[in-house]
Amino acid sequence: MPTVNASVGTGTCAGPSALAKMQLTHLDPKKFKCRATELSWLQTVGESALSVESFSYQGEPHIILAQPFAGRCLILVWDYSLQRFRPEEEMSAPSVVSCKPLVLGPRLFILAARLWGGSQLWSRPSPDLRLAPMQVLAPQKLLRPNDAELLWLDGQPCFVVADASKAGSTTLLCRDGPGFYPRQSLHAWHRDTDAEALELDGRPHLLLASASQRPVLFLWFGGRFQRRTDIPEAEDVYATKHFQAGGDVFLCLTRYIGDSMVMRWDGSMFRLLQQLPSRGSHVFQPLLIAREQLAILGSDYAFSQVFRLEPDKEILEPLQELGPPTLVAPRAFAQVTVAGRRFVFAACFKGPTQIFQHHELDLSA
Repeated sequence: MPTVNASVGTGTCAGPSALAKMQLTHLDPKKFKCRATELSWLQTVGESALSVESFSYQGEPHIILAQPFAGRCLILVWDYSLQRFRPEEEMSAPSVVSCKPLVLGPRLFILAARLWGGSQLWSRPSPDLRLAPMQVLAPQKLLRPNDAELLWLDGQPCFVVADASKAGSTTLLCRDGPGFYPRQSLHAWHRDTDAEALELDGRPHLLLASASQRPVLFLWFGGRFQRRTDIPEAEDVYATKHFQAGGDVFLCLTRYIGDSMVMRWDGSMFRLLQQLPSRGSHVFQPLLIAREQLAILGSDYAFSQVFRLEPDKEILEPLQELGPPTLVAPRAFAQVTVAGRRFVFAACFKGPTQIFQHHELDLSA
């Protein structure tokens, strides 16, 4: 406007809210951020998978996949010469549903939650050795595990395994000497489908979703988890994932039938903020990538959708459809950063795992 001879009014900004109603002449063009985010396909990992986790070991990022049909937990690392991910090691784990890593100094533990044959704990004592099975975990309690999570309680590492059978029980396993042993049985008879560890008001909590009732929130108190509350208006929730933004705790709730939901913790319970159509969804995964809060809503019947959190509105706005290639029955997403490049893994139950790369696009003139 200062350099073009045009008869226009000065005008004011409509948004974002921090600049609303500000005169255009008072803005500095150098401070404009005209950037967009895009996830583009990079690589395919041939076998299907039910879970994917990223972890750092010996200063290098790793990815582990639970591949039930291949009967293994597969660890991937970045090949700097080929510029792609390659297998590093695998563990035999027939009917595996989750492979959960834990790094304690030079030692690596992998919990392999399996539908048949018993869940196992594998260990690598040092980087120059291979992983080997070291313990069968709670064979009388874990009859049909559906999810596993890592959490730290009173300074000690623990695993919680959600069990989906009527006769089994969701179990908290904590380290005791060289192995991990049952510390507490939770939520028996409710056929739990998902466990999510989170911190609320500075204290450890555990959220369990089940096939028989609304998600239940437990508080760690006195050396055990005690029921605190459930989540109202949240029937038929298959899984929950949390994220933090602006000092608040948000929750993504996945529903296979009906609308998935976004909620925010208000100090006493989670309150509904947003509903998103999600027929056929098993995963609603928040991901923090390059300081942007994204969330991916998978679907068995439609394209998986990527959303971005708008901090001013505290709602998720559509960003893009994920693909091609199309994700076939996605079950989990994870992000990893290698050599300054950011990648998103999509574990699919009825198709191969797909890897996407995160790009920031400059849209300025």
